[in-house]
Amino acid sequence: MKIKYFLLLLPFLIISQENQKKFEKKINEYKEKFELNCVIEKATDNKGNGQEILYGTRNFRSILHGIAYRGGGNNYYHRTNKRGNKNPLPQDGLDNLLNVGFSNIVYLYKTNWETAPRFLTDGKKRLDYYQLSGNDHESRDSILSMVYETIQNNQLGPIYLHCWNGWHQSGYISAVLLKQFCGFSTLKSLHYWEDCADSWSKGYDRIKEAIIKFEPIEKYKIDQETADLICPCYEDLRKDDTIKYISQSMEVLDLNLPFPSGGFDLEPSVSTFLDEYGNMLKKRPEVTIEIQGHSDHVGEEEENKILSEKRAKKVHEYLIKIGVEPTKIHYYGYGESQPIIYCDDKKNKCSKEEIAKNRRVTFRVKSIECNINFEKEKDNIPTKDKEWLNEIFDFLSSDKNIKIEIQGHADGGTGSDFVNQEISENRAKKVYEYLKNKGFDIKNITWKGYGSKKQKYYDSRDRRIELNINYPENNIYKSKKYHTIKKGDSLSKIALKYYNDYNKISQLINLNKKTLKNGEKSILRVGAKLRIK
Repeated sequence: MKIKYFLLLLPFLIISQENQKKFEKKINEYKEKFELNCVIEKATDNKGNGQEILYGTRNFRSILHGIAYRGGGNNYYHRTNKRGNKNPLPQDGLDNLLNVGFSNIVYLYKTNWETAPRFLTDGKKRLDYYQLSGNDHESRDSILSMVYETIQNNQLGPIYLHCWNGWHQSGYISAVLLKQFCGFSTLKSLHYWEDCADSWSKGYDRIKEAIIKFEPIEKYKIDQETADLICPCYEDLRKDDTIKYISQSMEVLDLNLPFPSGGFDLEPSVSTFLDEYGNMLKKRPEVTIEIQGHSDHVGEEEENKILSEKRAKKVHEYLIKIGVEPTKIHYYGYGESQPIIYCDDKKNKCSKEEIAKNRRVTFRVKSIECNINFEKEKDNIPTKDKEWLNEIFDFLSSDKNIKIEIQGHADGGTGSDFVNQEISENRAKKVYEYLKNKGFDIKNITWKGYGSKKQKYYDSRDRRIELNINYPENNIYKSKKYHTIKKGDSLSKIALKYYNDYNKISQLINLNKKTLKNGEKSILRVGAKLRIK
């Protein structure tokens, strides 16, 4: 009976072994074709350069060998047809993925999806194109099901999962797949997401939270032999870390956004980031931000000043458009005066990459309204608010160079100006003394009372503390005492260069009364020196 039963099973065993051989062959062919071993490795870079058989993609990486790959659409950097991001993938990207055997593509955003074809075919092969965000359980499970079917069916080619750049949304769905099929831990998945976000990992708390919450689904589990064959290598150098996931961390409030040379329009990657950043700001109404525009040194100083302001304004307008409170964000253009890397065309020549670092918009926390609920005409800090103070100053004290003014305020509902001034000073001083007793470094901390002069709300909320934050001067021209006049100079240009303000011509005139005895009408002699400070 047992022999008869075995003979009945034998054809199925042979078929199963044959399928396994075909599966291994398919996986190894794609490993050899794309020459990718580990998850960090790329077949195409951020500009779409690399393997020509994959041109039209950006940041092409392996998720599961022969099964699923991730990346972006190479529209912005396309060699011959720069169309911004008018289509999710350019036509040559679609054609190339069809040619190398892909069966499915998933676009992980919605923008411009209506312009994309739903499928391609060359008469023999077919490539289907889907739009699924992966953000909700239904679309995420659809992607998991599609990947699982590709593992089970040797007739299906790989899936390409892509967003704009191949960093964030594709990184999220990739982390989910690696958790599901390769047994990545939550910590390892988070580290993977950060490592493959190409330095754009800050501010994406929503995505990180989704990775943390995802638990592998039983019906999509695969055996270890299959996992060993399809899972790429990944060395997590931070495997001994503990998960430190703090939603809406203060640390994401101070960072840089890059811009192209001579431009102030927002790249798709910047827009994507600003959506996340804006959502975070809306959840931190106590914070006021200065959006600082900067330029490189190429071109005229005056033009660079204008360009830097346009960059900051563009970001400012975008954040307001998505619902950030306008009173909480301000913008200013600093021109070329505050480079990350000092460059010139003489002694300090820089590479294109180094120059590019100076073209940026910087977000700086300028003030924080402390949620201290002072009682009427009282200056005692409520116990429940002390923990909040600790959190804020733990963050602020990490930067030893910033200077903080603790500003005390009073409401104008009761009391004379004298009384209000006194109570505001006492409140500021109490916070100062509390921080001092807690062991905070207070050498860069001062306090001051403003009475009821700076009311915002005209109610009890004006009984408040604000932290005004000043950053160290980084103007490369501030250290100079003299300026040597060159051809094309004007007083407004010189004032802009050294004081970041066109209107400070009078300061120059006062410092140089002999040279500029005719004030603004004075003739600037090339080679003459003007005192700056």
